[in-house]
Amino acid sequence: MVDRLRAHGLEQDTVVLVTSDNGPHEEGGVNPDLFDANGPLRGYKRNLYEGGVRVPLIAWGPGRVSQGTSDRPTPLTDVLPTLAELGGAPSPSDVDGLSAAPLLAGSADSARHGHLYWFRDEWGVTSRANAQDNKRATWLAEAVRQDDWKAVRFAPERDHNLPDDKWQVELYDLAADPGESRNVIDRHAAKGRELVALMRSSWKDAYPRKPFGTRLTLPRLAVPGEAFTVTATLDNGSARPWADAVLALRAPTGWTATPVSPATADQLAAGGRLTASWRVTPPANTAPATTWALVAEGTADAPSGRVRYPATGTVATPPAAPVRDSYLSDLTWISATNGWGPVERDTSNGRSAAGDGPLISFGGTTYPKGLGVHAPSDIAYHLGAAGLRFTSLVGIDDFSAKQSSVGATRAKVYGDDRLLLTTPTLTAATGPVRVDLDVRGVRVLRLVVEDADNRTSFDHTSWALAHVTVG
Repeated sequence: MVDRLRAHGLEQDTVVLVTSDNGPHEEGGVNPDLFDANGPLRGYKRNLYEGGVRVPLIAWGPGRVSQGTSDRPTPLTDVLPTLAELGGAPSPSDVDGLSAAPLLAGSADSARHGHLYWFRDEWGVTSRANAQDNKRATWLAEAVRQDDWKAVRFAPERDHNLPDDKWQVELYDLAADPGESRNVIDRHAAKGRELVALMRSSWKDAYPRKPFGTRLTLPRLAVPGEAFTVTATLDNGSARPWADAVLALRAPTGWTATPVSPATADQLAAGGRLTASWRVTPPANTAPATTWALVAEGTADAPSGRVRYPATGTVATPPAAPVRDSYLSDLTWISATNGWGPVERDTSNGRSAAGDGPLISFGGTTYPKGLGVHAPSDIAYHLGAAGLRFTSLVGIDDFSAKQSSVGATRAKVYGDDRLLLTTPTLTAATGPVRVDLDVRGVRVLRLVVEDADNRTSFDHTSWALAHVTVG
């Protein structure tokens, strides 16, 4: 790779980082001890001991990376701010990472983390990792490192809110014991309590991100000859203000885009947002049943230079609305997404390949028409206000039920983004639910299937006899 970079004259503009996301593993018959991959460190992949979480980071970049070594603990969260600084771009202010660019350039003053925190919620287990954890590899676990102190603790129940006195806590002095072979919690109980408190404060139940860069909002459908609204935002999610912010929109050739709000700002404060909207009209002769791309581009002067953030969105010109009573499997959809393989017409979802599912059936009764999906799924059809009623039978189908009884989904029907129906939880035991809805005036009909038990396994769901009556 380095030879190729040099051959193309790119080595002065490139930084190569080589690292891993975990210590040595034993999947697929690999022997992690063959070359002593973790050296004197304790643990393997999935362990929170140093052998499971501490790996080398090798950096190469002529003119940008100085020769040398460092003992600075550098988590992978540092990669984004490091590359951003090297590339002269602002970094999001809501990430835990710190730039290591000064360190790569040879400075000894690169910012260091006050502590590092890890959390593990893992059902998978391998024999070596389980042995290192003293047969606790499937327990909840978390760890924190502060300077040369390392605390690891295990919860006998899968509940992060378990009281601290229920956890099994270990403490190690990495300066004297890098292999974490001597648990010193009894001799340094106060330090152990301090690090446990640090673990608690490091945990977040949710971590909503601050917006950064450009986002584009547009409708699902673009009717030829009719105007629709497109909105773009440019968010300064960095810690420093930007100047001369501009939003611009590129539409397909022949489409018109008329601004309906200002699209510039002299200053964009840290955390600030610029919003602009356009009325976009596709020509009356625009091809139907086609997906079109629109691009919004936000630019601004950051302290490091001019930055550019493009965002692409798609909108579909609809297929013709149905002119007679029709099964949905005989119509062209606007869009279709599916959690496992493609959406199937007139068969169960089956496995990941197209056309590999059997006929749709519930409780041994077979249905010749319908749609086979797997959660999460979202299918949109253009009714063009021509529909009267939508009917179907929706549920976990026999293909899924014969494999396992654990599948659980919930089906929803939307008319122009208005929720028309939410089913109870669907399982193999409950059987299917009959759907009969008034869809008069609905232009876009959406059939949605969501996971209902946070497992996303065996969630094959079918819309048997999915049918629209028109008039």
